[in-house]
Amino acid sequence: MWYLKAFDNETEFRTEKYLLHDVNVEIVKEILGIDDSDFDLPAWVRQNDVPLDKVLEFANYILEPFKIDQNCEYQNCEYEVADLAE
Repeated sequence: MWYLKAFDNETEFRTEKYLLHDVNVEIVKEILGIDDSDFDLPAWVRQNDVPLDKVLEFANYILEPFKIDQNCEYQNCEYEVADLAE
């Protein structure tokens, strides 16, 4: 299952984790513009950084309430997307 995760850059702790419904590796690659040939590991086995301007595209796949952390505008956090086994 794919998740969007938010991290606090100061503490490096995960602050939020959102399940992305109906997402697969092809959707992730399309949103992020990933070509696996540019990386050592394929997208489905690594954590992928999500630029702030792409976070809302992933939010379309979140069924629970979602709000971008306003501190991210000041570079205090970052987002990643990953396929995690639960």
